[in-house]
Formats: sequence, structure tokens, C-alpha cells
Amino acid sequence: MIGALIDKVWQNPVLAQALGALEQNWLVQTLHLERSPPVAISKADACRYIEAAAILACSELAAQRLAAYRIATYTYDLFRGEIDGLEASVRAVLTRLGNFPSLATEPGINSALSKASWAIAEEEVVRRAANEVEIAGAAVALTDFQVTLWRALSTGESIAISAPTSTGKSFILQAFIAQSLTKRPLFSACYIVPTGALITQVHGDLSDALAAAGLSDVEVVTVPLEEGDPLPEKAVYVLTQERLQLLLLNHPTKNVDFLVIDEAHSVQDGDRGIILQSAIDDILIRGPSVQLLFASPTVSNLNVFSGMTGRKDVSIQATEQVTVSQNFINMTVTSPKLGRVKVYSQSASGGAEVGVAEIGQQLSSRVECLVHIAQKFGADKQSIVYANGQADAEKIAFQISDLRSESTPDGQSGDLDALAELAKEAVHPKYILALTVKNGVAFHYGNIPTVLRNAIEQSFISGALRYIVCTSTLLSGVNLPARNLFMCLPQRMKGVALESVDFWNLAGRAGRLRREFQGNIYLIDYDKWTHQPLAGPKSAKIVPAIEHTIHTRTNDLDAVIQDSQFLMPGTSDAGLETIC
Repeated sequence: MIGALIDKVWQNPVLAQALGALEQNWLVQTLHLERSPPVAISKADACRYIEAAAILACSELAAQRLAAYRIATYTYDLFRGEIDGLEASVRAVLTRLGNFPSLATEPGINSALSKASWAIAEEEVVRRAANEVEIAGAAVALTDFQVTLWRALSTGESIAISAPTSTGKSFILQAFIAQSLTKRPLFSACYIVPTGALITQVHGDLSDALAAAGLSDVEVVTVPLEEGDPLPEKAVYVLTQERLQLLLLNHPTKNVDFLVIDEAHSVQDGDRGIILQSAIDDILIRGPSVQLLFASPTVSNLNVFSGMTGRKDVSIQATEQVTVSQNFINMTVTSPKLGRVKVYSQSASGGAEVGVAEIGQQLSSRVECLVHIAQKFGADKQSIVYANGQADAEKIAFQISDLRSESTPDGQSGDLDALAELAKEAVHPKYILALTVKNGVAFHYGNIPTVLRNAIEQSFISGALRYIVCTSTLLSGVNLPARNLFMCLPQRMKGVALESVDFWNLAGRAGRLRREFQGNIYLIDYDKWTHQPLAGPKSAKIVPAIEHTIHTRTNDLDAVIQDSQFLMPGTSDAGLETIC
């Protein structure tokens, strides 16, 4: 019966109109746009929309569940304080979606259970019980995806996951490792990450999870121990593939019980992908029954991991459901000299015009657009600005910093002064970053010293920094969620447009669970982009680098096997030697 009701609501053309009207009104209100005439929504309309959301929330289809979430959260933001019982109604929708962490986003919703009817309260109690697990001695209500992952891991399953950045899979993996160590003191886990920056983040998060579980005697190892050095009795290893390869070489008898391969699509990345697969194979030889977890936001052919490891027991979990929804906003410059832009929604309304914004600054270049639009719409919440290279990032950060003119978040100036001093010590007394961070603005790229880059990331996570101007290095770096993401003619590298998969990976950083219901991605002059990623795939089929090399470089591979010196000019043999 509920299925028929869901279909009836979903097929009603009024639903799409309602979602479009809610989105447009939300954008006008949030961005303070000029709009004439406004899209009228009465309180009676809003109540009907919430009823529709409550029905759609019972669906198992991602598109219908996302619609329910967007309708409920838009309506709450637009009508809070105007409709009796609204908080309890929105809470009921989020509960039916199994999105329990988002209840803490707004105090009114978080405390609304006592105001709900008996039937709704009973439904939540039953639904919560189904999603509740014990982590570090406390009952925690997880999302539907998280609880499915937790239970699969707890039964010893090996799993390949493809899920958006905001699904909270890292929290589950780290909590599972801590939980396993409380039950099996000699349990050994290894967490492979592609970059040193991710080592730092995972090390910190894992240390927190272990401390919460009371495991003060478990060491988190992030460097390969030398040959002859004793291995810790209780340890979790967080390593890049190269560091893991060295650890295994120095300690031939080392094995693990649980192996996490984060950003698992890295197996396709040339020589580093070959090293990654080689390290995985080595661990599988030492312990064929090791529990495996492949995690990635971008893989469409998850069965590839079963094939490359020869492990038919690797189950697949793929989801497109997110815990925070995202608005794609096209800012089209209509008057560069006057700084006037038209605003279009690129999501639920299918490219509909929403309103007009007066920026009040000249918008004649891509840099000017990024600087002034980011300052106009990102000043009240944390924002990421995407730059096309290191020099570009420094220029944009400096100009945003100049506009902010010493306006730092309350109570954060001391943290920013310390970050500025670190920038001077780590690079140069006149390093431009030392100036920008004092105004709450930093830039982030690969050549920044590791200690400084880590400090930038921690300052952004803590909220001290308001803006971070990044290059493509953030795609394989730490997860730095923000309310806003600003992009204009983005490039992966000079002359190479950002592809759809990378775009969706980056877009996943917009929106922070428990802090807001929506994340905003500002697409400046989207119609002029050489590649328009919204129409492209969110995930891609991957081919492991070993497989690709065997098929495309057969002669070079044969030359290495024969120890020949006649490799093709300009070819690298590091990966080839690893294969052999």
C-alpha cells in the first residue's frame, strides 16, 4: 500500500513544481537575491509538502529519498517559527530516512521528539533501535548506510564500497577497528591511504577512536619500521602504499587481520597503482583470509576488487544517498563592469532563473569573479575556492584576504597568529600565506611543507580559517567539508578541464553533517566551461594499473623480464619492475 502511495506522490507533476518553488525561495532568502515576482508558497502549501516528504521518505529509491530530504529541510528553513509542529514533522522525515546524525543540525529539531504525537514518537523509537549500535560503550544511532556497513564488518565480511564523501564511512571503519581491538587485543589492522596528508588525518581520527574506547596502549604506526626493530604488540598501521611496501620488506612475517584500502581507485594510478596492488597481494599471500575493505567515492565496477585479489567473498555496497544535500548554483555574469550576476539553479529546477545579485565589484576576469563572488556569498560560513594552480591560488587568497581586512572569527585571532608564525618559519618571513591567514584565508597546494599544510588543514577543520583556496591536490587529500564551494572554469592541470568524476569528488566537500542541511556549489559562468561536469558520470570504471600495463606495454614488460637495457625511450620501468 505504501508503495502505491509513494508512486502516486512521485508521479504528481505538482511535486516537481513544489520542489522547484521551495528551492528558488530558499536561494532567494539565503543569498539575499532580488526577485520579481517571488514564487508564492503559503503555509498550507508548506504543510502539504511536508506530508509528501513524509511519504517519499519511506521509499528505497535514492532519488525519492533525496527529494524528501530537500523538501523537508527547505520547508524548515523557510517556515521555521511560523508553523506549529514543523520541527517534529521534519524530524519525522529525517527519522524515516534513517538520517539520525542530521537531527542534531538544529536545536529545535533535536529537541522536538517530546512534541511529536504518540504514533510518530513510537515510530522513531522503533526506527532508532534498528539503527543503534554500541560504539566505545555508548549507544550511537547511525544512518542506514552506516549501520549496514557496521553489521557487515562485524560478521567478518570483506567489502568494496562506493559512496559519496559525506556518508560517514571513515567514522565506521575507525570505530570498527577500535571495537575489534577491545574484543581481540592482538587484532592487527592496516589502513592504506594515498597521501601523507591523509596519514595525518586518519592518524588523528583513529587516535580519538582508540582513546574513546579506552585503548591507551595501542600505538598508531605511520612510518615503516626498520629491519630488526621489534613490532609493537598492539598497533594499527596507517601507511601509504610505498611505506607499507617497505614495512613488509623489512618484516617478512608481518600479517594483518583487517586491511583498509582508502581511495581504492588509486590502483589505476600508474606506478603507484602497481605498488598498491603489489602490497595488497603480499598481505594476501601472508594471510589469505584477511578481512578486506576497499573504499572509494568514484568506482562504478566494484567487482574489479574481487577480480584483482582473487577473493570471491568481497561483497559490494554502493550508494548515492547523502547525509547533506547540495545546491548547484550558476552565477552568470551579465554586467562585468557593474558587477551584476543572474542566478540560476542547476538542480531541482532544471536550470531555472532564480534572481539577480549585485556584487558591487568589477567582474571582468575569472580571478575577479572568484574573489568577489566568494566574498559576497561565502563570508558568513566556511568556504572552499578552487584555483587552477599554485600561483592562481596565492593570487585569489591574497585578494580575498585584502577584502576581509582583518575581520577574523571571534576568539580565533590567536590561532591564526600562530599559523602565520609557522608559515614564516616553515617557508620564509615574507611568505604571502603569513599575511592571508591573519584574515582567515589560506591557500593549499602540493608544494607547501607538510607541517604547514597539516596546520592549515587543522585550522580549517577547527573553524579558525574561513576560506581555503585549493588546487586539484585536495582531490586526493584530506576531507575538508565546507558550507560553500566556488568554481570558475576549473582545470585539473594547465589546459586540462576538470572531468566529471573529479568534479563530483570535489563537490562532495560542500555541506557538513550536523552543521547544516545544505551545501552550496557556485558554478560561475557555467555555460562557458569547456567541460560541463553536471551532465557527466559521478563514478568511473577503473582498470588496475597492473592490468593496463600488461595489455599496453607488453614489449617493455618483456624487456624488464629479460633484464634488457632496450626499453622504449622515455618510459619508466619502476612499475614494470614491481610487476615482475
